[in-house]
Amino acid sequence: MLSSAPSLLSIPSVDIIDEHLSVPLAEDRPDLVHLPEEKYPREIEAKKPDQGYYIALGVILSVWMITPLSCAYLVWYIVLGGGMSGQGGLSAMLFAGYALAEVVFAIYHHYLILFVQSASPSSNLPLEVRYSLFLRVLAAGLTCSVPTPPRYDPEGSLFELPQKLYDRYASGQIAAAQYHCLFDSENNERMGLRNRRRVDKTTGEESEDISGFMEDEPRERDKTLGDEVEGDVGTLEQWDEDGIVDRDGNATMLHPYDPRAVEFRERFRTWFNHAPWSLIKKHNVLIWLSWSSFNLPLEDARANPVLSTFLDRSFELLEARTGTTLPEGFDRTISTMRLTIDPVNAKGRPLLLYAISSGVNWWLREVVYRFQGMSLHREGPIEYLIRIPKGWTPDKGRTHPSAMPIVYLHGLGFGLMQNHLLIKHLIQSLPTHPLVVPLAHHTAHALFHERHLRPWTRTELVETMKGICRRWGFWQEPQTGMGQGKSDIGGVSLMSHSNGSVAHGWILKDCPSLAARNTFVDPVVFCLWEGDVCWSFCYRRPSKALELLLYYFVASEVGIANYIQRHFDWADNTLFFDEIPHATNPHNTAFFLGAKDIILDASRVRIYLERHGMRAGTHWDSNGSHGDILLSGDLRDRVAKFVGTGRTHGDHGSLQEEGR
Repeated sequence: MLSSAPSLLSIPSVDIIDEHLSVPLAEDRPDLVHLPEEKYPREIEAKKPDQGYYIALGVILSVWMITPLSCAYLVWYIVLGGGMSGQGGLSAMLFAGYALAEVVFAIYHHYLILFVQSASPSSNLPLEVRYSLFLRVLAAGLTCSVPTPPRYDPEGSLFELPQKLYDRYASGQIAAAQYHCLFDSENNERMGLRNRRRVDKTTGEESEDISGFMEDEPRERDKTLGDEVEGDVGTLEQWDEDGIVDRDGNATMLHPYDPRAVEFRERFRTWFNHAPWSLIKKHNVLIWLSWSSFNLPLEDARANPVLSTFLDRSFELLEARTGTTLPEGFDRTISTMRLTIDPVNAKGRPLLLYAISSGVNWWLREVVYRFQGMSLHREGPIEYLIRIPKGWTPDKGRTHPSAMPIVYLHGLGFGLMQNHLLIKHLIQSLPTHPLVVPLAHHTAHALFHERHLRPWTRTELVETMKGICRRWGFWQEPQTGMGQGKSDIGGVSLMSHSNGSVAHGWILKDCPSLAARNTFVDPVVFCLWEGDVCWSFCYRRPSKALELLLYYFVASEVGIANYIQRHFDWADNTLFFDEIPHATNPHNTAFFLGAKDIILDASRVRIYLERHGMRAGTHWDSNGSHGDILLSGDLRDRVAKFVGTGRTHGDHGSLQEEGR
């Protein structure tokens, strides 16, 4: 039933929200645990499976074996169990019926796996958009990060230098750009990459002549040079182009040992299964460029003169960014990750698994959540659950801080069954906020749903969310020239977990006025160009229990694999920092990251955010893993607080202090 009105059972009034905030709120603190220094080249060693791996393997085999055992039982029942003569008992006949269903389903499931192998269509983005996007990717990491206090290393010969420079930066004598410039210059000299500065050997008479050119005020020259450096750095956009494209549009190459070039090379080789940079050749990179730019094999792209010219230009810029000239040729020992061209990595599983997950999700959707005030509706092609509190009105939602509507976009897995504890917590801890949960059936083992193999498109999701928010009075489309304020437009508190950040990013890019507050938990949309998410989810060989369970129960499910490997457009799905409204306001935007995340490289995401000035809104858990928010605990409480209030901290400390 999709049209019933939201139930008002057990929904308290907006006026009593304070009773449900069990932990008093405190000011957010911007201090973060320092990340260890990245060391290059990275060594990705093949890990041996641990004890937990074999326990997880046993669980998976016990599930997977249901199908072959059903086939064996069916053969036994027909040949030896009296099935042909009708002499088998009722229980044997029922088991035979179930076994037959599993065998038939296995054939159908295998057909689905073959069906989703069809190649996905080529990208339809205009060349100008592709080129602009490619430049933005190359520019990532060229900006100056905010200097942080250096960590003492008794064995490090360079500790004294960054400490002196940081003291000058902290006292306001030099800016961030000057800090990095001076550090890199001195570091290059020590490494022999730049000639040492000449030592003054003038005589006393010569020194007197030179003294006439000395500055009248202390540090007058430093200030003048500082102003010139800052003026040369200019805006973020100008700085981003440094080392890649000059003012005439020509590619200019970074030094091979420039830290920015080294960092980019080390991250870029992830797309080649972490092959050593010295082995990667021009043709290997062109194959990757053809896929990433057009979703085409290199041969098809080369057949089009326009696309071929685009590839050559992109390759030239890529070489400039890496600071190296790649050798001609092709290394066949190197495997290139081409997510939407490589075979879909879907594995078989029994009908029973789908039946259990679908049954639990139906029970939660139609029974449990109804008693908690939620009801099921449809807007266009998308179904969603919604809870409207008693006494809530659109005016309260736009003016009262304790009545802002909340939209939760869940990630991959088992749908409501996997997210139940979190949704239940949001219902109970934020009783005065409307709550909307769009149901992503293509990522929820929803084999029996019509959208199981037809994921949302960007247009479908954004238009549907706009329709939902207009229908319930959460938001209205801004009118040009009408002088509307926030209270006139409204907006929602958007919260996403993992792959839900893809839809979150679509909304921010196509309808930013809809999001009044943004909460990203384990987001996968940042730094997608570095390949860590792609490698961890689809190409990594599991060696730990969680990795193996993730691989079988999530990554290799046919609906999820179809979505990731045939409908995942990285150009659409990548979110850049400047596309987030009010990104640096810690009460409007928050990022929750766990250092032990097994899907995304959380350290790299944090570095990316910090390079854009985001610290106060970054919440770092030194012991956090991917999906911790779905379980009970302190993290879930803090996320819920921020979603509803724009604050996270209470009396029992700060996530940002963990791991110290």
